[in-house]
Order: sequence, then structure tokens, then C-alpha cells
Amino acid sequence: MEVTVRGVTRILLAVVLVAGAVAVPMPARAAPPDGWREAELPFLWPRRTLEFVEAAGPGDVWVAGAQGKVAIPQPTGGYFWTLGNPVVRRLKDGRWHEYPLDGWPGFSVLTGLSQHGGDVFVTGAPDLPYVARFDGARFRPVSLPAGVRRVEVRTGPGGTWAVAGKWHDRALLRLVGESFQKVELPAGHLLHDVVAVGPSDVWAVGRRDKGDETVPAAVHWNGKTWTSVPVPELWLSDSLYQVTVTTSGELWATDAGRSLTDAVHNLLRWTGSTWTKVTPPNGGRGTLTSDGTGRLVIAGEAYSDPSGPGTAAVFRRTGSGWETIQFPSSPETRFWDVDGAPGTSALWTVAHRDLTPVVLTNTP
Repeated sequence: MEVTVRGVTRILLAVVLVAGAVAVPMPARAAPPDGWREAELPFLWPRRTLEFVEAAGPGDVWVAGAQGKVAIPQPTGGYFWTLGNPVVRRLKDGRWHEYPLDGWPGFSVLTGLSQHGGDVFVTGAPDLPYVARFDGARFRPVSLPAGVRRVEVRTGPGGTWAVAGKWHDRALLRLVGESFQKVELPAGHLLHDVVAVGPSDVWAVGRRDKGDETVPAAVHWNGKTWTSVPVPELWLSDSLYQVTVTTSGELWATDAGRSLTDAVHNLLRWTGSTWTKVTPPNGGRGTLTSDGTGRLVIAGEAYSDPSGPGTAAVFRRTGSGWETIQFPSSPETRFWDVDGAPGTSALWTVAHRDLTPVVLTNTP
């Protein structure tokens, strides 16, 4: 059970701060690899996390997570941890900016951050779906169809779409004007992610029914109709969970979700006529993205010894192989998200070192 920090009394907060069990250790600082630096963080309350990053430019970066998570002692022992308060910060003109999240529900947690051009969206869940759009000064809620839950927004070069629901209760949404509307899909499809390459070029991936089994699926919308496109059989998976378009227009899909714990076992590339398998980097996890030059980028772990622990790494596609940027001097660091700055090869990442979030970049 978790409760939000809103409404927690000063007395309760004092109890938590006094309790030695929730003291935050000071992690050792480790130097990043050559060409990388650790960016200064914005002010955040103790017990904070950073889980999402979106780079609008080399010096224009959004991060999101939570802060102020509180451990509440229980009479029977142990603690209940609160969700904390949402964190959305923007690094621009050399300093961090904070913007209000209008209408934020009391019992919720940030689940996503999506940015393309001047459009920035944040989402929250679980029980009260929250989607808000940045208007230049604050985030304002966007209208959603009745009954949808767990909305995840994907804004891109062809507009803003979203997937909603969980398990078999799934829906695809499209932003029309100031509100999201449900989109009808081919029967028997259960979709997990969507990307708009262009106004009449939209892809969604997931799985579909095939007799008594389910198989991975991809559907394409040409502005008028949806078409199911064959997908190769996947190793150890019956579904695609993520699709993305790079800044150079390449389309990629994977069976990994956007969570740090999801390993990239299968990686597909759209050739213009078919989906083909590509060998993924060993240790790739979570979000597919690209740098500003159009190369696919995946964060994860690199393994010098196959039987030993991995160290934090960023993998960048180079022709038919992968460039590995390893962080051997900081073995405690684990990446949560990575994104590329448009027009450059610069990358921005959010990571955790022990209990402390860090922002790492290869920009000067």
C-alpha cells in the first residue's frame, strides 16, 4: 500500500526524517568515460528518482521522475512508501526550469514523458489517467475518452497518438484538436505502442489472434485504412511492445517494453517493404531511441565477462554493428532512459547511482 505525500502531517514527516532507517547514504562519485560529463541536477527533495529524458536540442532537455518519497513506519513493523510528488524539469539556457502540472491527481505517479519539436506531454497513472500538454508556461490536462486507463502518449513527426489500457483492455487514441479520440483497429489485434512517422504514415505494434494462439503483429495506417503487415516469428516472445522512428526516418520495433527491466531479445527494422530481424546488442534494455544523426540508440549493460556483472552502457548503431560506450568507472550506475539531441550526435541520459539520480551527457 502506498499513499501520496500530499496530506502527510508535519509530525509524520518529522518521525520519518528522524528514523535512521530512511537515511540517504552519500554515494561515491565516479568519473564518466572520456567525452562524457555529469550535468548538475536541479534542486530535488530527498528520496528522488529520474526515469525519463527527452532532448529537444543539445542544450534543451526535459527530465521527469518523482521526489519526496516518504517511508511511514507501521505498527506491525516495516514501512509504507509514498509515491512522492511528480518531477518535471527543463534544462534550457543553462539553468533548470520548473512548470506547474495543472490538475495532477493526488494518488498517481508519472509514467511517461514524450516530446517532439515544441510539443511536450506528460502522463500519469495508475487509477486516474492523467495526460497534460505543455503550453509554454505550464502543463494543462488534455481531454480523454470516457473509461480509458493507463494512457501512454507518443508524439512524433506525424502527430500525437497514444495507447491506453492494460492487458486485454487496450485502445488506440489520436489527438484531434484539444482532445484524444478512440481509433478503430482491425479485429483481433492487441496493440502496445504507436508512432506517427507522418500524417498519413502511422505504425502500431503488438500481437494478434491466429487460431488458438497469438503472434506478433504490426499494422500500418495510410490516412484512410489500417493494413496488417507480416512480422517474423520472434524468439521467446509472441508480441512486439515498442516501435520508434529515428530522426533519419528509419523504423524499428522490439519485443522489449520501455522499462529498464525489459531486455531487447528481438529487434526488427522496416526496409520499406518488409520487417527484417537485426541482431540486437547484448545487454540492451528498455527504450529504443536515436541520436540526432539518425542512428538507433539503446541503453543497457555491457559484459566484459559473460559470467560476471554488467556495467552501464549505451549502444549506438553503426552500419551493421554496434558501438558500445561503456561506463567502467561507475559500476553502480544503471541507466533508466536515453535520448538524442536533434541535429547532433549528442546524447542525454538519466541514471541512478545507488539511491541518487544522475544526468549524464556527451555534450560539451
